[in-house]
Amino acid sequence: MFYPAQAGAVAALNGPQDIVERNRSGYQARRDALCGGLRSIGWDVPDSKGSMFVWAKIPEGYATSAEFVLDLMDKTGVICVPGLSFGEQGEGYVRFALVVPPARMEEAVRRIKDSGILNRA
Repeated sequence: MFYPAQAGAVAALNGPQDIVERNRSGYQARRDALCGGLRSIGWDVPDSKGSMFVWAKIPEGYATSAEFVLDLMDKTGVICVPGLSFGEQGEGYVRFALVVPPARMEEAVRRIKDSGILNRA
């Protein structure tokens, strides 16, 4: 491995860890707002563990992940990625990114709830 990359990794691992904890806490708050919020409105979405992404099985009544993503975007303005974009094994799932503050995650959950999209089946 390129030596400067090794030296950078050593510095990151041996240096102050407060930024690591702040980042970890931030992602956990976003994850909890999204996943917990979605579960509270009836979408059984597991907590992401160690990733900035959340994978969720598409709700009943949708044939493909792309169909669901387009309907979600149209009805709520909430955007996620169809699982098929990541290969055949991703079909039937969508991927959300934990890149906005918890308040925005809560707003997304509210929009999904208000749209009735989870009651399509």
